[in-house]
Formats: sequence, C-alpha cells, structure tokens
Amino acid sequence: MFKVIYIRNADPVFFTELDDRLQNCLRKLGVEVTQVELEDLYFEWEGGKISFFNKGELIEFDGLMNWGYMSPKHMQDFNYLIEAAESAGKVTLHSTNAEKILQSKLLQGLRFAKHGVPIPKSMAAFTVNSIIKVVRSNFAQQERGVVKALDGYGGDGVQLARGQDEIISMASKEVWKNHQSVIQKFIPDSIGKSVRALCMNGQLVLACEFSDTGSDFRSNNGYHESLKLVSKMDQFKRYEEIALKAVNAIEPYLTVGGVDILDSEVHGLQVLEVNGWSDLWDSEKITGIDTFQKVAESYFARLKRHYHKE
Repeated sequence: MFKVIYIRNADPVFFTELDDRLQNCLRKLGVEVTQVELEDLYFEWEGGKISFFNKGELIEFDGLMNWGYMSPKHMQDFNYLIEAAESAGKVTLHSTNAEKILQSKLLQGLRFAKHGVPIPKSMAAFTVNSIIKVVRSNFAQQERGVVKALDGYGGDGVQLARGQDEIISMASKEVWKNHQSVIQKFIPDSIGKSVRALCMNGQLVLACEFSDTGSDFRSNNGYHESLKLVSKMDQFKRYEEIALKAVNAIEPYLTVGGVDILDSEVHGLQVLEVNGWSDLWDSEKITGIDTFQKVAESYFARLKRHYHKE
C-alpha cells in the first residue's frame, strides 16, 4: 500500500471540500492518506538524506499530493516543499520542472512554440522602452491586444487593451510593479468563449466549453450568473490532438492538465494555456464524468510508474 501525505490547501476559500473528495478517491484505490497542513511541515537535510516532519514528528511517505492555487508566500513555500520531496525520491502531483512551467504563462508559451503547438502570437519585454518597440512593431494603432500576468487563476491578471497606447500602458505598469507580463495577439471571433480539454496521464478525458454570456471577453473569469458551460464530448476527437500536444510539450504523461483552447473560425484551434489544477466541479457536472476519481487514478498511475509496480 502506498502512503501519501495530502497537503490541505493553505488558502481554503474554494478548496476544502475538493481536498476531502480527492483524498477519499485515493483511499478507494487502497492508498493510505494522511492529511497535513502546510504550516505544520518542515524538512531537514544532510549528506545523502532528506527528512520530513509533521508537527515535530518524523513522517514517512511515498508520495505528496495537493490541489489548487495559493497566495504567493504559500505558493513559494509549497514549491520548496515539493522540490525537497522530489529530491528525496517521493512522488508529487507534478514534477518540479512541470510545476515551474505550469505556474508561468511565459514558460508555457515558449514550450508551445518549441513543440509546434498552435498559439496566438505572443511576446515579452523587460523594460518600458522594449515594450514600446515590441508593441509598435506588432500591433496597428487601434488594434486590440491581451496583456497577461504570468500567473493567475480564473482569468485574474488577464486584461484586454484597446490599441497600442493601452497595451504599452498596461505592460509598463507591470514592469513598474516589478512584475513580468506576456503580450498576446487578440483573437476577436472567440470573445468570452474557450474550450477546456482535460487531459490526464497521456489521454484526453473530457472536453467542455466555458463561455461568458455577459460582456467579459474572458470565458471563465470567476463563477457567476453569466458563466455558461456546454459539453463538447460530441467533438472529443476534434480537440484530442491539440490538447495532448500541449500537455506533452510541458511533460509526457502529465498527471493532469486542463488545456484552454480557442476555437476560431479564422485562426483554427489555438491553445491559450494549460492549468495544472484544472476545474473539476463544473467539468464533472456538465459531462457526467467523475473528474475527481480520474485525478486520483492518474496520480496513482504516477505512483506505480515511479515505484515500478505496474
């Protein structure tokens, strides 16, 4: 039997019930699960050995699992912890390399470009002067563009700029705040709408469409009365190739990746990003697929591969 410690999300606004359900799904697979709090964990290291402690007591485990975005400090602490766990030979939800890429839209975009994944043209600059140059050379005077923070959840940090000057202003403000952003071409025939293709362990599990029926250009900016979901299981094969190409660009057999795809009549299918902690509740509701059990099974397969117990 595998022993897994499950780190409850340190910012449990949306995640408490989700954490409980994922743990129960793991237990159905015969996994011994111990829930722990991030604030109670610490680790020690010396030559050839890394040890982990929970509330001051040594804790032994085969894998470490978690779910969900956190505040910046908690996310930093969590990233150090999974680096330590992977260095000690434990199995995390994603590898530390995959986690690093999943938490950055810029790094994802570079991986997509390297592996030939269709994406809207994107660019990054690091000073106000270079932002001005890249915007002037890629956008017409009144052309709209998208400015994205490197991290964010549910559409946070994604802004639509109306023309060169507004793109430059938005991106420059990020520089002044010591933040980096990605500037991206806007695809106007997919306003407020995107397809979520949920992939696990090298397979596409489901496809559904998120759309905002109000005035927001983002498809999933939070959860509100104007959010509409539609199953796309009847077009499963249409999205399979591009979705798998996107997750494989990050890491083959990625445990879980929710691929956001624009389905444009003009530009075809275009990948926006891959979410390492994808929506599970609404995808399950609209498709009838037990997404939580699927996540547990995908992580269980990762455990078995690591410990050669296939």
